[in-house]
Amino acid sequence: MSRGIITILALVALVFPTMAGALEAPKKYRTEYSISVLGLRIAKSNFISTLSASDFTIEGEISSSGIARLFDRTKARTLVSGKLGGESSLPQSYALNYTSGGKAKKTLLAFSGGSVVSTQNTPPPGARRPSWLPVSEADLKAVTDPLSAAIIRAANLREVCKRTLRVYDGEIRADLKLSYAGIKPFSTRGFKGDAVRCRARFVPVSGYHQDRKAIDYLANHSRIEVAFGQIGRTGVYAPVTASVKTKIGTVRLYARRFAQAQ
Repeated sequence: MSRGIITILALVALVFPTMAGALEAPKKYRTEYSISVLGLRIAKSNFISTLSASDFTIEGEISSSGIARLFDRTKARTLVSGKLGGESSLPQSYALNYTSGGKAKKTLLAFSGGSVVSTQNTPPPGARRPSWLPVSEADLKAVTDPLSAAIIRAANLREVCKRTLRVYDGEIRADLKLSYAGIKPFSTRGFKGDAVRCRARFVPVSGYHQDRKAIDYLANHSRIEVAFGQIGRTGVYAPVTASVKTKIGTVRLYARRFAQAQ
């Protein structure tokens, strides 16, 4: 799995299951996902979220599994922390450490007031071709990391999809424009109820080669759908299933667990 796939999976694999106002003491929640292509499992992920009335931390792991391990042993760990308040979350720090193809890489982001104030990539990126579209200072205003982007508060199921997720992963800056697609029943360990289906349109903003075919495919040919379920009666919604059509096939994500940690 490449860094791009890791970012896509992080976007659709986060569960942040509570509201700040409903918490009196820190609580932990665990979510587990299976990721497949063409019916074959290629990765698995899990997240532990720790929440208090004003703060949150989310620690996650994504690793290749099944047939994918025959070709590339990828393992990624993510950690994000921030503040809760009002109708949104404000990340303060984001870290991604991953190994792919035997090479270790790291991305560290720091935020202030909802904007990125520093980016550190190890190793640093190499020389860019003329087709590179750089990230401007304005692009980094009012954005979130791939994990915090999926923290969605809404009055009801239909309101979940009425938004655009503005995301920066340390390299690419992109928007994910959501639109309502319908309601469906969903059940898994720790959850049973209705989920809202959102279509998602991937819009690259900056931080990519404009002639890159994978980016063009995601922006102009891919079909992306994410289904969100409400955790209890908190008014917070998180992904339970997702599908992303790529050039190699449709990547599908399914929540195998969606519950409070024991």
